[in-house]
Amino acid sequence: MKKKINILYKNKSLILVVLLVILSIWFYSSSKRKDVSQVLVHSAGEKRTNVVYTKQYNDRVTVDSAKVALDEYKNVSFFERRSLISNVISSIYSRREVLTDGSLENGTWLWTPIKYITPEYRDSIITGAKKNGVNVIYLAIDSYLDIFVMEEGIEKQKELDNFNKTVKDFIATANSNGIKVDAAAGWQNWAEEGHLYKPGAVLDYVIAFNKDNEEKFRGFQYDVEVYLLPQYQKDKEKVLTNFLDLIDKTVTKLNSTDLEFTVVIPEFYDDSTVETPIFKYKGKNRYTLEHLLSVLERRRGSKIIVMSYRNFAKGENGSIEISEDEIFVANNFSTKVIIAQETGDFPPSYITFNRKSKNYFNSQLDLLIDAFENEPSYGGIATHYVNTFLELK
Repeated sequence: MKKKINILYKNKSLILVVLLVILSIWFYSSSKRKDVSQVLVHSAGEKRTNVVYTKQYNDRVTVDSAKVALDEYKNVSFFERRSLISNVISSIYSRREVLTDGSLENGTWLWTPIKYITPEYRDSIITGAKKNGVNVIYLAIDSYLDIFVMEEGIEKQKELDNFNKTVKDFIATANSNGIKVDAAAGWQNWAEEGHLYKPGAVLDYVIAFNKDNEEKFRGFQYDVEVYLLPQYQKDKEKVLTNFLDLIDKTVTKLNSTDLEFTVVIPEFYDDSTVETPIFKYKGKNRYTLEHLLSVLERRRGSKIIVMSYRNFAKGENGSIEISEDEIFVANNFSTKVIIAQETGDFPPSYITFNRKSKNYFNSQLDLLIDAFENEPSYGGIATHYVNTFLELK
């Protein structure tokens, strides 16, 4: 009897040891990778307050037609309900999916208005981008709206033909150098009432362009920085809801196309700062980041570009720390996260690599990549913007 008790005791001890080992492995694994529940429970004391309201360079070069709403177009919508329903039905039958090659992105922005892109300028930009390993250029096409608002006639058609030729030649030259091209567009008010005709018109242009030409955009990108609107501080929930509605309608409109979809966001749409409220959207209480990822889940192959602008990767408030939530939350979705870095001359100085050496820039990128390259949601990097990027020495 005593022998049986000893055997039983030993078996229980062995089971206990095994359980302890399993728990230790689980705890170690959990400490190495956060999940959504960990990321979204920051206490008030942990929230960062050193937030920068990032402005892209396109603020300086965006045409007035992309900023100001013209009265004759304020009630025009390219997201009519009937059209959206038609696109939903079409997508159900065609079951078209966006196919990506799975490679990591190394992107950069070109904000120069299309009419100022000469063949010589185009070639210098693309040559420099290729030399620096860029595989995607985000080409700003906001200036199409200058043509859109023109009166119908010969002059408008002439401007459109010139615009199309410049875009086609740019895409052809980029593609021949192993670089893909996305159409980039946006302004802070594009999700607001009276301005929706702007994203609608630009999106219609991109869709039509790809249908009519052999040279094609890989995708469509929004840079709609709604947090810069004066009314944002007064009613963040309403402004962010309008933003999500724009993304949702765009996803629906893209359903019948092969265009990839990318949305540029700041690094504070999660819960790591005091800047973004938790609010209800489509019946769920979440932060903007999760709401956005849920909307993009309807468009597999989508990406978000997070403006994690810091000129140091490690440490408190470094680019790694301020990108963690986006990466770890997105691990539970299909959308990829691209982390963007700044090289333009913008304040405060710690957000940009401007006046830093190229070797230092590359060393910080290496640290950033090392931190996230094994995460499922990590999709690559982007550098803002191509002109200042190529000036790094």
